[in-house]
Amino acid sequence: MKSHLLLDQLDFDAFERVVILSPHLDDAALSCGGLLHALQGVSTLVVTLCSGNPPPVSSTDGRAKLPARRGHVSPRIRRAEDIAAMRAINAEFVHLSFPDSIYRRSPDSGKLIYRSARERWAAPHAGDAAHIEELFQLLRRICLDLGPVLLVSPMGIGDHVDHQITARVAMRLAAAAAGASLLFYEDFPYVAQAHSGRGDADGPLAALARLHLAPAKRLVVPVDVDGKMRVLRHYVSQVPVLFGSDENMRAAIEGNAHEGQACERYWRARNTGIDTPARPAAPTPRKRKAVP
Repeated sequence: MKSHLLLDQLDFDAFERVVILSPHLDDAALSCGGLLHALQGVSTLVVTLCSGNPPPVSSTDGRAKLPARRGHVSPRIRRAEDIAAMRAINAEFVHLSFPDSIYRRSPDSGKLIYRSARERWAAPHAGDAAHIEELFQLLRRICLDLGPVLLVSPMGIGDHVDHQITARVAMRLAAAAAGASLLFYEDFPYVAQAHSGRGDADGPLAALARLHLAPAKRLVVPVDVDGKMRVLRHYVSQVPVLFGSDENMRAAIEGNAHEGQACERYWRARNTGIDTPARPAAPTPRKRKAVP
């Protein structure tokens, strides 16, 4: 499919606001850092969904405490990193208080919904339905009824459950308002690293197919590699986990290229005529190699 320059294809003056949906406290910078830089001066808002502290649990002595999951960084630290990154690129942002999937618990049983890494790299669990509905209702108030809005959503490459939920909610938001236009971004670094995410070289066409969508147009945004790296270096807790080193991060950004130029890719999509499930399905057990 032929690629088009995104900034030449869209009239941003036609939108009241551009809203970039970020599942976690680094996804917007990782996947849309080049677009954010290009849109300085345009009314743009980054909404991070899973920014909240984990729900407290009771210890054996009856006192409430914040749970920790091995290998994961405190949301407070990650919020501070994201604030620094967004300020460095002059981006408006809001952090919603929904917890990451690793901390979400069933409203019925109180047990963790996603108890293992494997379950977080599969379809959204039925026990997450209340969370998804609450997320949709809140984002509807934030994103819609402001006039024409461009929603920019992950497409779910890598199959992370929070990215899938964000994409499904974005589709509902776009369908709920005549003035909303939807654009999907390729989830980075999953699209550039075959071993990351669910571990089987997932790609944009497969991600769209899971949403019962077909590609309509592929758009690219050239990336200033040094500029994007300066922004991503604010995520001190995440860069070593995602890339291992500064050199590897540069290689991943440069390797995601179009006609020899580092870029970010965005997609317009069309419905295939198959309805997206209204409620999340239970996960199918699969072996996955996950990036935290």
